[in-house]
Order: sequence, then C-alpha cells, then structure tokens
Amino acid sequence: MEKPMNELESGGNAEHNLSRRSFLTRGSLAAAGLALAGLAGCSNGQQTQQEAPVADAAPEGDAAAPAINGNLPAAWDVEADVVVVGLGAAGLSAAIAAKLDGVDNVLALEAAPEKDCGGTTRVSGDMLMIPDDVEGAITYQTELNGPYTVEPELMRAWAQGVVGNYDWLTEELDFVLGDATAARPEFPGIAGGESIKTYYVDGICGMSSLWIPLKDLADELDVQISYDSRAMELIYNYETKEVYGVKTEDGRTFKARQGVVLACGGFSGNEEMLQDYMASMGCPKPFALGSPYNRGDGVRMAQQIGAELWHMNSYAASSNTIRAVSPDSRVCNIPYPTGIDYIFVNGEGERFMYEEMRGIQRHGKQKDKGVWPLITIPAGSHMILGGQSGSVDLLGAITYMTWPVIMGGGLSTNQELIDAGIMFKAGTIEELAEKLGYPPEKLASTLAKYNDAIDAGEPDEFGRGTDVYASNMFNAAAGTDAIAGDEHGTESLAIPAFERQKVEGPFYGIEIALGLLNTQGGAKRDGKSQVLDLAGNPIPRLFSAGEFGSIYAYMYNGGGNISEAVSTGRIAGQGAAALQPWDAA
Repeated sequence: MEKPMNELESGGNAEHNLSRRSFLTRGSLAAAGLALAGLAGCSNGQQTQQEAPVADAAPEGDAAAPAINGNLPAAWDVEADVVVVGLGAAGLSAAIAAKLDGVDNVLALEAAPEKDCGGTTRVSGDMLMIPDDVEGAITYQTELNGPYTVEPELMRAWAQGVVGNYDWLTEELDFVLGDATAARPEFPGIAGGESIKTYYVDGICGMSSLWIPLKDLADELDVQISYDSRAMELIYNYETKEVYGVKTEDGRTFKARQGVVLACGGFSGNEEMLQDYMASMGCPKPFALGSPYNRGDGVRMAQQIGAELWHMNSYAASSNTIRAVSPDSRVCNIPYPTGIDYIFVNGEGERFMYEEMRGIQRHGKQKDKGVWPLITIPAGSHMILGGQSGSVDLLGAITYMTWPVIMGGGLSTNQELIDAGIMFKAGTIEELAEKLGYPPEKLASTLAKYNDAIDAGEPDEFGRGTDVYASNMFNAAAGTDAIAGDEHGTESLAIPAFERQKVEGPFYGIEIALGLLNTQGGAKRDGKSQVLDLAGNPIPRLFSAGEFGSIYAYMYNGGGNISEAVSTGRIAGQGAAALQPWDAA
C-alpha cells in the first residue's frame, strides 16, 4: 500500500504520527483530561477576561464592550486548544488526529443531543473508498468530475489523503478493514478504476461500523464533547480574519487557541437552502436519508468570514423514498415493493419515468443524453400500488442504514404508515385519487392507459418491459461509452427487463420524493484542509473537513464521501495541532 506524503505529514509537530496504542500507553490521558465542566465560566461569572491580541483589546474601562477589530467576547465561556464543529467521521477524525499529535484539550461541538449525535456518517453505509494508487485515483476522479474541473493540486491532495487512509486507520488507529463487495469500482471501464478499492471496518456494512469505533476512540483519548451546541458564528479578527473561536446558537463562546475545524456536514436538513441551491434540479423538496441536524451552519459561518463557496449544487441521493415518521417530517426510508404491480405518477397524476431504475442509477444520478443529472422526482409525486405490492410491507428490506433504521422512531409496516396518514388505501382508483388530492378522472385515466397497453401488448412509453443497458460505462467528459461493444456498450451489461403487470385493486398510494443522502457544497479548502477566502488565501486558523466543501463536483465512487471525511478530518486535525496558540505570551 502506497502511503502518500503531504506537506503536513512531512514535518511540523514533533508529536505527529503517535499511534493510538503509544498515546494511551504513555498515560497521556491523565494529562489531557481537562473536564469540560472545569472550563466553563458562564454560570458563576468567576472566569476572568482572556488576554487578546493588542489590536482586538476592548476599550479601557468597559470590559464588556465588543472588540474593536473583531468580535471577541469580554470573557470566554469555554476554552480549548482545538475546537471541532461536528461529530461525524470528519469531526471525529479531526479530533482524534489532533489528540494523537499532542493537543491537550480538544473540544467537539455537536448540534444534536447525545442520543442523535454522529451526523450522516452514523446512518450511512460506512463504506470507505480507499484507492491503492495516487495516480490512478487522480485519473479516475478527474474522469468522474467530467467538465467540472478541480485544480490539479487540490485533486492530488485529495488522492493522497484518501490513499493514506488505509495506513492511518489500520496502523495508527488499529482498525481492521475488510473488503467490500460493492463499488470496486462503481464505474468499471473508466481509466484508473483498477486502483479503486472499498472497505468496511470489521467487514460490516452500515450499522455505524465506522462511526462507533471512531467515537469510542475519541472517548478513550478524552476528547471533550458539548452536545446540543449548534455553532452559528465564528469569532475572529475583522482585519486579519484570524479565527479565535466559535459562538453557539445559545450565545456561549468557545475559545480555540490553535484552530477551529468546521466538520459540520451539509444542508440536507435546511429546506430554505435546498430551495436556493436545488431549484435547477427540479426537486426543491427532497426527503432526507441522513441527519436532520445538518442545516448548513458551516455555510453561514463561511459566508460571514468571506470564504469562497463551491460545489453548492452537487448532491448524492437515492432514488424514490417515502416519509418514515409522519406526514410532515422529511425523514425518510427507501421502499422496496415485492411485486411489480405499481406505477409512479407526478403531481398532475401522470406517469413520468421507468419505475425501477435502481440497477443503473449511481447515487441518484442517471445517464441521459451523455450527462448524469440528478434524477427528477417531481414535487407531489406518488407511488400507486395494486393489491399484490400494496399488501406486503414496503419497508424493512434495508436494516443497516438510514436515519429511521439506525436512530429509531421510524415506521416499518404498511399498516403503521396508513395509521400515521402517510400511506392510503382504497377500494377504487377514484377513491384513492380523492385521498391523495388528484382529480379522480385524471388518475383513473392514467391507470387505464397503463393497464390497457399491457392488454394490447403495446410497448411501454418509458421502456418498461425491455432490457436496460448499464450506461454507467461512460466517459463523462466526452459523454460517450467507455467500453466498445454493441450499440449499447456491451451485451453482458444488460439489466433484465422490469416487467409490466396490471395495477388492480385494492389500491394503495404513498408520496415519493428524491432521497437526499448528502450535499457536497461548502467552503472551498486547500490541500491542507485550510478554508480559503475569495482571493484564494487560507483564512488563519480555520480548517474544514468532510462533505462541507467536498472535492466532488459531479460524480463520485461509492464510499468516497466517508473516505474524504476521514482524510480531510485527519489533515485538518494535524494542521491545527501544528499551530502555536494565538494567545501565547
């Protein structure tokens, strides 16, 4: 396994690359274990004002006045050396890396309560995409990015980082990685794809198999965690932009002597941001498969300090999903009908797609006319099921990932969905239409058209009943197939036809929407995971990691988000650890 070197790994802190075992053996926990309660000073008013840089001193005689050239508080509520925002794979990796590099007091701020902590990592498939060759990874991902180019130096840093995950996880953290069977690579035939490998911790898919050992290790290393602490504002020097700490939604201030790492995920839980950035995708109200606590806080903080944003309209998604908690909640699950007597209809009551396309979709994208747009599930769409499919529970096939499965609270049977007002059942299609809000004659006409075509042996308007060719064998930049063969690419890649069957009563109906796994946009960062300003310069003491500002602009291989979260978190934590405190005498 090639172990890449980056600028952070080639020098700096003398404590760098301590292994988990040696760190614990040295008894460093006793020295590092500053209890969070001992750092707080807001409840009793006994904490004294911290000495700030001269340019930011408060006016004499008014200790409570705001800083002249910044927004430093009169007194900090909590102090730490490194503050990490977020507790997913990116945040935990950053916190662990900082501790292993000798930082005494690392504090993680988690927006969720303790029972719901962990971000989207905790409810993901936990797959790690770790290439075995830097050059191959660069070639492959450059091809997947297609026309959405990323600077060569950033692409190389990404490749070095994800390749380096193998040694860091297995040698320094003592994790056991087992080969995954999926996405090795996800796009076979693409140049560089032979270097793509995927892994699960202990060989377990999902079930928080990566998140749990990362969290356990952070606890062993005495990383302090403040739950119910949503970071909303950076504390910094208005002239130099040097970051001094973070302010949370409840007004508490957290001092970061060495650096702040924004690992707070994306904005899949923020409906306003989804409206702003997903309008062109035709799906402004997707359901969320990941953490509902990901509300774009990092985007706001990045805009506040003048950071450059990128990849704000890049997303990873599943295909059709259904609500899994209540008629008002966007928390969702993936339905798996056991029959084939169902169709999808849009908000106007008309069919709009080949209903079963999971075999050729790639994280919610589907090739069309040489490009891979996010598939469109129009607002107000429904799955209409006949008696065979509707009589068997839609949920329950996926038991190892998604928020309602891992975190609990989700509905699982069709009867529970009906009782909750999420799913509806009727004896006639006209009755079902009224329950779903469609004109009865329109939905009845759509269903009759579908059933009559089957009786007449006529071809389906969306190709249902015919083989589908795996057009994922593609050259993104050129918009052509990458493997020669017949007119479809190759006969061996045909996916068997999704057959047609008449949809007959009793009828069931349930709303469907695109299932958003995560967003990729956020603050742009350099190869050292430093956040960049609009001029391309690093903002002092501010780092980012994970899906908040991901390298992925278009397509990516399965496991790529989790692996990038680990690598950028590791690099960010090491970078913050290498800095001298800003308040050093």
